[in-house]
Amino acid sequence: MGFTLKEICEAVGGYTEGDATIIVNSVAEPGLASEIDLAFAADINFANQIKDGASKVAILSPGMNFRDYGLDGALIVDRPRFAMSGLTKIFDQGQRYPTGIHSTAIVSNKSKIAKNVSIGPYSIISDGVDIGEGSVIGPMCFVGVDTKIGDNAYLREGVKIGSDVIIGKRFIAQSGAVIGSDGFSFVTKDVSDAEMARESLGKAQSSNNDNKWVRIHSLAGVVLGDDVEIGANSTIDRGTVRATRIGNNVKTDNLSQIGHNVSIGNNCLICAQVGIAGSSRLGNNVVLGGQTGISDNIVIGDNVITGGATKVLSNVPSGKIMLGYPATSMDKQIESYKALRKLPNLVKQFADLKKTISKKR
Repeated sequence: MGFTLKEICEAVGGYTEGDATIIVNSVAEPGLASEIDLAFAADINFANQIKDGASKVAILSPGMNFRDYGLDGALIVDRPRFAMSGLTKIFDQGQRYPTGIHSTAIVSNKSKIAKNVSIGPYSIISDGVDIGEGSVIGPMCFVGVDTKIGDNAYLREGVKIGSDVIIGKRFIAQSGAVIGSDGFSFVTKDVSDAEMARESLGKAQSSNNDNKWVRIHSLAGVVLGDDVEIGANSTIDRGTVRATRIGNNVKTDNLSQIGHNVSIGNNCLICAQVGIAGSSRLGNNVVLGGQTGISDNIVIGDNVITGGATKVLSNVPSGKIMLGYPATSMDKQIESYKALRKLPNLVKQFADLKKTISKKR
């Protein structure tokens, strides 16, 4: 599947220099690019690797001259990383699942399957399911009773979606994602040791009582907006009595966990191994760095960013950039860390000073 440099320019923007009729079949790093590859060399460090490859054309930044790198042509873009989004889209062939409904798929006659839907081998589509036009359901997927999936969804192999889930348009789920599992919600007949410890901030003593945990059932579903993408082996739990809700254009990385009753606004980025405990609420444009942990019933404002492994134990106002455990403003966390690194020297200086004073006595 090849495109001329001119066609690529029309798809991703920018402008061409040199021969725009050259056809390329893929994108590659400059040092690894073949004659039929477009070298992605918008950074000067990458551009210096062009000589190690065989590409005739490259993506460059303004001010870079393609002739200086022995190229026959170039696509010049102002924001190379953004151009990479459109560039990879036109070359992406997906998983190349076979079209149509596979003979081994089990599709309920009480489901509604729109036009141009593909359903892979050994997938199960339950009663009352509604799958939108142009959707692709990969191999060994499960879609539960009365779940609705919008147009142009793309489910990779092994995706599991429970009952009563509502999903918007252009949904993407990577392998092994689970949407609509029961929430992790349990209670004891009497006040548990865990509740006492939390209420007293650890001051209460353990009672040594047996804590017999009783399930609180998950009666509500999950609602996902448009353009949501869920990473591999990630999970979103269904709500208890109100649905777990994910806004438009939310992207989660692999191995993330979103608990029951959680509400997430639009345009949020949830990185790998993030855990969001039950009933927490995130605003719009929130970015949670890898391994961030959000305690239950926490409110995160709009445009909040957390650094990797941050643990959020209290509400965070809009616009804050947080880091550490417990989470504090990133600048304060860094200053605290710098001070902590100085502590051994300060201890030594204090000990030396103490010896000096003692001798003078």
